[in-house]
Amino acid sequence: MAFRLGSRMVRNVPLADYLRETVQCFPIIELQSDPKFFSANFAFTANERSALRIYQDRFHFQLTMHGPFSNINLGALNIEERQVGMRIFENTIHISAGLGIELITFHPISFLPGMTTEQYREACLLEEDSISHLLKEARKSGVTLLIENMPALAEYHPSTRDGSRFQELLWLFPDTEFGLTLDIGHALQAGISIEALLKMERVRHFHFHDNDRTSDLHQPIMKDLDWWGKLVKNLAKKFPDAAAILEIDGLKDQLDSYKNLSKFLSKPANASKKRALMIPPILP
Repeated sequence: MAFRLGSRMVRNVPLADYLRETVQCFPIIELQSDPKFFSANFAFTANERSALRIYQDRFHFQLTMHGPFSNINLGALNIEERQVGMRIFENTIHISAGLGIELITFHPISFLPGMTTEQYREACLLEEDSISHLLKEARKSGVTLLIENMPALAEYHPSTRDGSRFQELLWLFPDTEFGLTLDIGHALQAGISIEALLKMERVRHFHFHDNDRTSDLHQPIMKDLDWWGKLVKNLAKKFPDAAAILEIDGLKDQLDSYKNLSKFLSKPANASKKRALMIPPILP
């Protein structure tokens, strides 16, 4: 399968309207399981999940999942807090398996205010124990867990920006059920070499978005298109089975970014023109 550009689910557009636009362009869609992204338009109700499966069968797109992050701490020093986070993550694995999702991206633990180096190292050991347990559920459910590189923000340790923490985790978890999602926007904001990150093992997935190199803004890709084009061509050659999700908030901005980047990818032989779509209704 050729390298693909995908869409991130947006929360301000009804699901049927969102799909009417995205299935015309994107062969892969990333769902968000963090409650901060839930809305009246999509919150993983049983009917919405059933509708997604119907749409997938009809329009032949794939799904990936972004795991929850605002309400879990896989390295929490408090055992009850960590267990709650584990149950939330396990539920995400089960939902993903039910939707035929094979890839789940998740964030590393945070570097909390006032945390000492010793406390962070202890939290890392607890995170490793949590990942070990989650990988057992992942294997049973047929999904792969992909940890994501972070931007240069105070709540994340520097080792989660340059990949050094992930080298440890790749060594600890050598099986194919564990790998990496490389977020290009995060790397650009943190001033990390993209070329160095691409040399890491088991990179399976990508996130695309732009920023001002200071904040993690998730802006559309509208400038430096020559640079982005070279990157897209390089990734398509080196990671032909991977996808890059346009992690941009607005649907129009996603579509504009897709227009700017898709010209750097070879069109599949069976590519067809846009067609009128009959989207089945979503039951309340």
